[in-house]
Amino acid sequence: MLPYFSKLGSKMKIRCFDQKMFCTSAFSPLQLPSRMETHLWYVLPNEVKSQSLLSQYVDLLSPHEKDHVFSMRGDELQKSALLARALVRTTISRYQIHSHVSPTSLVFRKNAHGKPEVIWEESDDWHPPPLHFNLSHTSSLIACGVTVGSPIGIDVEEKQRTMKNRILSFAKRYFSREEVEVLSAISDAEVQRHEFIKLWTLKEAYVKALGIGFSGAPFNTFTIRFRAANSRPEDSTIAIVPLEKPTNLTTNWQFAQVELAGTHYAAICRQNDGFPGGESMKVIVRKTIPLVEENRIDSVDDLS
Repeated sequence: MLPYFSKLGSKMKIRCFDQKMFCTSAFSPLQLPSRMETHLWYVLPNEVKSQSLLSQYVDLLSPHEKDHVFSMRGDELQKSALLARALVRTTISRYQIHSHVSPTSLVFRKNAHGKPEVIWEESDDWHPPPLHFNLSHTSSLIACGVTVGSPIGIDVEEKQRTMKNRILSFAKRYFSREEVEVLSAISDAEVQRHEFIKLWTLKEAYVKALGIGFSGAPFNTFTIRFRAANSRPEDSTIAIVPLEKPTNLTTNWQFAQVELAGTHYAAICRQNDGFPGGESMKVIVRKTIPLVEENRIDSVDDLS
């Protein structure tokens, strides 16, 4: 158990959340993403070292979330689980949704396949916006994607991720024949490894956007295909080609792939909600330490 959790128990009196820290000018409310935008927030766990700050994150969680965090084995897993939940709560509460929403007041539920969503309290004169979010994390980076009106899935992977098995042997188990052929044509082993990781993130983001996960849409039941440069402008640069059960897998999706912190690949998949003129989504990236700082990153490499 983490040192800063050792004094926290189910009978402990939870301290009040420090509103002054959250409500500084640096954390003024944000406009919800526009129809064309995807907001991508990320935090690097190794930059969060304050035990006092981590204890504040604990105070944001529901009793069920606390139980889940405390049940994790090992300090790093507990810290990662805590940061993921703190990131979601502080991120969503920043948006101008109705009136001020505190991180502690948010209530979540999971769909039948385990994808979380917010439960809003509706009233006769207010209906919540169709806000969607998705989480992904590695041991060294945690990310949260946010959209309005379009289901979203994201995935992040370390660029230096190594494979215990040979890449092509692994790909043959999980990827389509077409994807394996594309990877097989890459002679440089390092380039092949990077392309494998990027392809994996795209496929993971897609099944998470569907809301059914890997069990509902195994990776070898569809192909990620990059369109030719002379494709119609209204076409996405990435297409989904269903191979099995085509009625369960749609192709009405847009993708983006970016590099984060110079160390990770991130893939974003969101439903193409009739973007005008065939325009692609705009990705706005913010690096953050929840409750402390944030930096908007305007120059992001699109890898798609």
